[in-house]
Amino acid sequence: MIGIVTGGTRGIGLGIAECLVKRGFSVAITYRQDESAAQTARVKLCGLLRPGERIVLLKGDVGNAMIVAEHFRQVRDALGPVDVLVNNAGIMAKGSIEEISAVEWDETIRINLNSVFYWSSQVIPEMKERKFGRIVNISSIAAHGGGVIGPHYAASKAGILGFTNYVARELSRFGVTVNAIAPGFIEDAGPFTSWSPDDKASLLEKVPVSRLGRVKDVTRAFEYLLDSDFVTGVTLDVNGGAFVS
Repeated sequence: MIGIVTGGTRGIGLGIAECLVKRGFSVAITYRQDESAAQTARVKLCGLLRPGERIVLLKGDVGNAMIVAEHFRQVRDALGPVDVLVNNAGIMAKGSIEEISAVEWDETIRINLNSVFYWSSQVIPEMKERKFGRIVNISSIAAHGGGVIGPHYAASKAGILGFTNYVARELSRFGVTVNAIAPGFIEDAGPFTSWSPDDKASLLEKVPVSRLGRVKDVTRAFEYLLDSDFVTGVTLDVNGGAFVS
């Protein structure tokens, strides 16, 4: 089995990549520029490999359609047809509506949302042909109007939910499920890893279960979606009750 995780060298992406490797997958992970994180992830994942499995690292901009197409070609050549795609890559530059620039808005939409379309459009034709596939898109509590990053980030993550719902309906008859996970405040991922104890305490006030999330909470949700062929077009909210639909 073959999986792709965009933004897979740290945080939630790395946790999901580890989950796939432990299940016997060969995995390709993308990253933008942090070579140190990429090599650390490689060592960690390679230590989990079973005979015959491989790890492929792909450096480049997921918001560039031509780069995504080339990365997909490399995955196909090195590993084979893709069974699972996890669209996780994203940027989280904090700012209010009055603080963010047009450039920051465009860049956030390009990387967080456009990349989901670019990667999905690469893997879907073969998934349909093979009558199997799992696409899991990582959204955020910000898509529901929560979050603490900014309106540009919220808009990009809300767009992912719309994309998920529509494509799930298109692909359901082909054995391809498309779902989303919307994490809340995950203390060992994203910007929260560098937050002070006081800042984390302020976040905790927003979470009814009285603890912040962990990457393992997200990977549990991912494994459920991975295993089910009867769940598609849903968003699993992993947020400790900070948002209740």
